[in-house]
Amino acid sequence: MGFPISDHRKIRRPLQISLLLGALITLAACTNDADSILVEPGALLYGRITGETGEPLAGIPVRAKRDNGTISVVVYSDSDGVYSFPEWSDLTSGIHTVSVDIPEFEPQRAEGTALTDGASTEKDFALVARAPTLADATASEIIAALPGTDHDKVLFSQCSNCHTLQRALRFEYTQEGWAEIIALMAGRRNVSRTFPGAMTYGQQRFVEPLSAYIATLRGPGSTGDIPFEMRPRPTDAEATRLVITEYDLPRGGEHDLYMVRGDERFVWPHDVIVDDNYAWYTDHFSYILGRMDKKTGEVVELDYPLPPGGGREQAAAGELRAGNPGGGSHDLLFDSEGNIVIGMDAATVRYFPATNQSEYWTSGNNMFGLSPDDHVWHTDDGGPLVEINMLTGETIQHDIPTNDGVYDMDTDSQGRTIINVWRNAKIGVFDPATNTYNEYPTETPEAGPRRGEIDAEDRLWTTLYYAGRIARFDPDTGEVKEFPVIPGTAAYEAPYAAPYSLSVDNTNGWVWTSDFNSGRLYRMDMETGESIEYMLPRPYEMRDLTVEAGTERPTLWIPSYRPPSQIVKVQIR
Repeated sequence: MGFPISDHRKIRRPLQISLLLGALITLAACTNDADSILVEPGALLYGRITGETGEPLAGIPVRAKRDNGTISVVVYSDSDGVYSFPEWSDLTSGIHTVSVDIPEFEPQRAEGTALTDGASTEKDFALVARAPTLADATASEIIAALPGTDHDKVLFSQCSNCHTLQRALRFEYTQEGWAEIIALMAGRRNVSRTFPGAMTYGQQRFVEPLSAYIATLRGPGSTGDIPFEMRPRPTDAEATRLVITEYDLPRGGEHDLYMVRGDERFVWPHDVIVDDNYAWYTDHFSYILGRMDKKTGEVVELDYPLPPGGGREQAAAGELRAGNPGGGSHDLLFDSEGNIVIGMDAATVRYFPATNQSEYWTSGNNMFGLSPDDHVWHTDDGGPLVEINMLTGETIQHDIPTNDGVYDMDTDSQGRTIINVWRNAKIGVFDPATNTYNEYPTETPEAGPRRGEIDAEDRLWTTLYYAGRIARFDPDTGEVKEFPVIPGTAAYEAPYAAPYSLSVDNTNGWVWTSDFNSGRLYRMDMETGESIEYMLPRPYEMRDLTVEAGTERPTLWIPSYRPPSQIVKVQIR
């Protein structure tokens, strides 16, 4: 079924000397004038960020967007308040709007800024402080400011999976009214069941305590004041090394603080993978495969036919959580020949880029594993582990003892499928060579192993969403070792990190993860567990992130899920 739709090492010495002299002249010019700025060679745009009294401000994101274009590039000011766009960045000559727009300061825009090849344009900003409002606060900052126990706050923070906490806090209901809202949002089937191994709010045992807690916040006659504080912006040298490229998407939409996810007018990019030329992404609420040209930012949306019985069922009348039209695709992976395998409820689709054709199986799941021999492995809720041989089309069922609440799974180089048993705080391993299945509990109870990835040593790294931690699992020894995303923090405590997904950088020995509650990015050393925090230009809602292998500098790709929806490239200079 088809989709409708020269050797740089041979540089002569005189040229080397000329380039060196040019760099030295630039350095000399900067040191002769106390107000001069050290500009790296080839930078099209640079400047200094200062406060109201002239003090340098570090860690401030500066965005440059070409007029009538779809690509923005963002860099950060250093400890001297200096920012510059490196020559290798995606910034090009032309007319741009250069802006600084963060909650702590009044927004500033320099429209009509002309950038010219071979020249460096200076654009300075003197920022004026302002008091952030509740609309600027992240979920992490809101729940830290609320009264209540850590347990109350971890449960309430999960409301941000479908909409902002600001939306929830704008309404007033009795406890009975909030219980009804919880049932609608979580799904009535979920709230009729109990999952003793998970901190997920959408279950029977938490409806009463959570509705009682929210009623204390927004019951009849409650006040609207939440004296929150913004978390400090990281300003150390490492935190300011990011270069961000944002690619606008068709149907990307605009920011709406109160939007419930699933609005069918917009794209909701869920997962992304990249090859040499393109970034490919899935849409959570429609059946399209997005293809973005990494050089130009041009996007093509490829519709594929929904397999019979595939996809999430339509939400019932009055049910909000599933969104509208009710579901789309999630996970996508490259097979051994570079074709794209897409997962969704009850179906699997494989797309062939070379021919623009596709094939499907009426068996599948949103999250799946793919073995080196191109066998898809997935589970059905409460059912067996299913193996799809994409060469023959044969499906084989493997019975496993526990399969309630599986979220994600990955298949290693030996063909073992390693499963995140989300609702039971366990990691499961099925070995087809021995036809055996074993489970291993996380160190932290109810931790919520959510999404992960397997490293070059066949170890699983996975997020512990509720506990604010990352786990490393060795299938050879059964060892589960945990690391806090934010050093020195305990599970289920402020600032309530919620790592949703991660990606492994085998080349540099890092694991990248994101905090769903704050929109911050973390880079963890695989050996020491030490992590570095990065503040992104805005708090992207990140449900996936993917390290691109074989690049000149560390590169990470992120689908920014909530409108304004984008594909985001993160690089370290």
